[in-house]
Amino acid sequence: MARLTVAVFLIITGVVLLLVTHVLVLVCAIRRGAQLLLRDEERAEASGLTADELGELPCQDFEATTAGTGTGTGGDCAVCLEAFQAGDKCRVLPACQHGFHALCVDSWLRKSRLCPVCRTEVAGCGKVAGSVADDATASVVVAERVGGADRY
Repeated sequence: MARLTVAVFLIITGVVLLLVTHVLVLVCAIRRGAQLLLRDEERAEASGLTADELGELPCQDFEATTAGTGTGTGGDCAVCLEAFQAGDKCRVLPACQHGFHALCVDSWLRKSRLCPVCRTEVAGCGKVAGSVADDATASVVVAERVGGADRY
């Protein structure tokens, strides 16, 4: 009987030690992942766009089209959540083609080089990339993106 008690005690002790080790490994892995994620975000946010880089991004007046809701608006700015109105100054980010009110996205981009919607890097995509050819094209892209199926 004493042997059986010792065996059960050793088995229970082994299982408890295995569980404790497993929990410790999980906690360490989660902490490490969180630290790496924070480091990446801090690096991206610490290096927002300069005034020159912001100046290179296309900016134009928004023109409501039939791609919108039909009420004279073309969707919402993902930063301030207000509807685009005809005549609003808008920016379309060249890399991902997401459109925003210029003032809203400019304040974001001074802090972070990443698109506020899809986290695509914006820096270095200004005139060099040439994704957005002119103001008319960019305005239509804003209306299509926020009024169509690509809306987030």
